[in-house]
Amino acid sequence: MKREDLISLLNEAFEAGFITSSVQSQIDTMRRGLKMTEEEYRQLEDDVRIDTYIRKVKERERKGVTFMGDLRKQYKITEDDRLRIQERFDRAASAAPQKTTKSTAPVPPAARTAPASDVLARSEQLKNHAPGMPAEEVSAAAPAPAKKKAAAAPPPSPAAGPLILIADDNETQLFLTRKTLEESGYQCVTADTPESAVRIIAEKQPALVLCDINFGIGRPTGMDVFTNTRTKKFMMPFILVSAFIQKEFMEHAKRIGVTEYITKPTEPDELIAVVKKYLK
Repeated sequence: MKREDLISLLNEAFEAGFITSSVQSQIDTMRRGLKMTEEEYRQLEDDVRIDTYIRKVKERERKGVTFMGDLRKQYKITEDDRLRIQERFDRAASAAPQKTTKSTAPVPPAARTAPASDVLARSEQLKNHAPGMPAEEVSAAAPAPAKKKAAAAPPPSPAAGPLILIADDNETQLFLTRKTLEESGYQCVTADTPESAVRIIAEKQPALVLCDINFGIGRPTGMDVFTNTRTKKFMMPFILVSAFIQKEFMEHAKRIGVTEYITKPTEPDELIAVVKKYLK
């Protein structure tokens, strides 16, 4: 039994909104197995509760929702909690790189011309227009065919980009991440279990791995997949992508040698920037 299992259980409980009596029974069993004091457990529970609240707030903000009163009530956010949350945001803001530093990893034109969610519109734009040019300009710039009956030559196929493995048990997350990467020229293969991720790494040896941490209670974690990968001497960049923002997760990932740890939800341009850093 590991501390990460208890954190995973707490995360799932708070994501659902509350801790049921059956979940509390599992928590008590885990606490005894870990020999955790009441004070240590309360501190851990508070950290997970606040982390979950922050994730929910960010999700609402991305949807344009500004009312958070029900969330504060649901997650029992006190004045002391608010101060802790503000301190956490202040630290994150001071540690975050300035926007200008992201110029080293430019987002491809296709990703700049339309939001990530508008994949159909972007696909149609790329199919019918040259990137960054209106249709009429494309038509004017195109040379006239030598003969009226001559068939137009098909455009050259773009070179296939590096292969990336995306491992996550969330179907929506897999779809969105794959779309973002494929629209930027990368090839993708997906896995929805840690076991299939290990198998694909051995069989296909992708250029880079994006792997979730939590695949469910009692299942191997993304960190286990990483350890297995390195044990078998596969040294491709391995990036953990997780909703867990607890410091201990990030420190453990760094300690065992994970290439990078990024937190969900990720913006498309941020994801591409991280990938480009390792696949130049």
